[in-house]
Parts: sequence; structure tokens; C-alpha cells
Amino acid sequence: MQLHAVLFDIDDTLYPSSAFAERARRRAVEAMVRAGLDVDPEACLAELMEVVREFSSNYGHHFDKLVLRLQEHLREGVHPAIVVASGVRAYHATKEDLRPFPDAVRCLDALRRTGLDRGVLTNGLTIKQAEKLVRLGLERAFSPGAVFISEELGVAKPHPRIFLLACEALGIEPGQALYVGDNPVKDVDPAHEAGLKTCLRRGGGRHGGETGRHEPDIALDTLDDLLPLLHERYGVPLATG
Repeated sequence: MQLHAVLFDIDDTLYPSSAFAERARRRAVEAMVRAGLDVDPEACLAELMEVVREFSSNYGHHFDKLVLRLQEHLREGVHPAIVVASGVRAYHATKEDLRPFPDAVRCLDALRRTGLDRGVLTNGLTIKQAEKLVRLGLERAFSPGAVFISEELGVAKPHPRIFLLACEALGIEPGQALYVGDNPVKDVDPAHEAGLKTCLRRGGGRHGGETGRHEPDIALDTLDDLLPLLHERYGVPLATG
């Protein structure tokens, strides 16, 4: 079946989200310690990670919960909201450092010149995920109507239905789409079960050591290799011009 679209995960597929999150959280707790939280930064970071695990990465009040848990360590006279705000400011300031993987930029540009639809299919809050694309400078890298975010679809990975909804919106059969992600369990397995072709981006993200139920159709270390493989296996024309 002819390939018509390539859909991408965002986190640890188009940019190094695990490395960003670690850097941003570390800067946040360091700022909170400077603002008046009298705790060793490493211990503070460990407690923050407990909060993230308990409440999920999309929870909006991690730093509030952190200060509540460590309130006995507040320096005398320091308002807890000042400490929270210091962490929030440092975390969001780190977003100015967001950069896409260079090979992702090259890959998207090469795919654009083939005429294939390029899309995003990602779990998360709509504005939060859209903000990532804008900060990465990738908001114009995808075909019109080809950005799919779980919050607005009402279904999330690893449910195969999210992939079927994306294909339906694009007017294609699942077998005419390839999904590229870094997570064997939440990306490769459900996309395969929905009938899409699958590509695993191997790397150093937090899912690097995981294995899923299904082997990906393609596994690669760099997205620079994607288009040559699509040409070889599915007859996608090589980019020109």
C-alpha cells in the first residue's frame, strides 16, 4: 500500500525532552533553595521527582506540592509563594533553550519535498504540546490539519483509536501512514495494532531500554536515515530541490 503520511511523536522524538525536563527541574529547585527553601538541592530534586511520579508530568502544581511537603525547611520570614514562584520562573526560563534535534529538522524538510503529509500525534495538554512546537520553531513544519493532540481528541496513547482518528482526519487508510516515536510500548505497539507502519527512534531518552510486544517496521538511530529507508522499502521518492 502506498505511503501517504508520516506522523511523529514530539517528546524525545523531535527534541530531547528527557534532557530538557531534567535540566529545567534542576534549575527550578536550585532557584527555590536560593529563594528560601533550606534543603540540599539533590534531596529537593528527589522529592520533586516523587511529586511528578505521583501526580503526573501534566499536573500544574508540582512546586506547590513540593513546598507543602518541605514547608518545615522554609527559612524564617520567607513566604512559600515566593519560593514556588522562583521555581516556576526558573523552569519556564529554561524553555528558552529548547531546540529540536537537528536530524528532525532535516528529516521534516526532506519529507516536505516528497509531497507526503507530515503530522504530529502526541499525548498531552493541547496548549502545552502546541507551545513545544512553537518554541522548537516547528509550527509550520507540518501539513495543514495534521497536528493531533490527545486532550482535544479525547483518547490517548496507548489506545490504538487515537491513530485511527488521525488517519480518518487525513482521509487515508492506516496502512498508508507511518508513525515515528521513541516509546516501544506507547508508540510502536498501539500504532502497529491500529494498522500503521511503525518506526522506532532509538536514543537516550527515558524509554531507551524498553521493549514492546511488536517489532517496529523500521528502527533507526538518526532521522537522517528515514527517507532513504522509505524510498527503499515503500517507493517514496527521494527529496529534490
